Amino acid sequence: MFFHVVNKNKIILFALILGIAILFLSFNNSRLGIIGYADKHCQKNTACLIDINKITPFDWDKMYIIDKGMKPEDIENIIGATFNEKASLFYKIIFVRDKKVVYSDEYRPSDESYEKKFIKPNFHYPVERKGDYFSHYAVSKNNSILSVEIEHKPLVSDKVYYKISPSNVQQVKGRDT
Repeated sequence: MFFHVVNKNKIILFALILGIAILFLSFNNSRLGIIGYADKHCQKNTACLIDINKITPFDWDKMYIIDKGMKPEDIENIIGATFNEKASLFYKIIFVRDKKVVYSDEYRPSDESYEKKFIKPNFHYPVERKGDYFSHYAVSKNNSILSVEIEHKPLVSDKVYYKISPSNVQQVKGRDT
């Protein structure tokens, strides 16, 4: 009888650990999803369009890409939901559903990481024009296409950058004008 209880507890513990691992991997799928999708469907050094609906494994109403250095209360004003994370110096991608954050992630600069592939949000629209800076983009489910350019300069670095930008002016928010 004792061995039966021990085996049952081990099975429950194993199932719990496996469930947490699967949940962690599915949430990390947004970062890897953008990179994986772009690797499969886009050419290097050429802009292409990706539909965020196709690569997110969860339901959402709006996706926000927020520039680095914003305070949590500023982020809450932008996304219209409670945001309980600390302020940081990194870019954020936040998904909201029914005024609740369902997914959030930070993207660190490449020089601080051992990783080789990086998402790099572009906060200029039209791309790289001086004076057209904005603080965030808002992407809705019915306007979910982003522009992605895979930037790889093997003679300069072994790192690959996935520069994401708004695909249209309706996604641009928070302009400094």
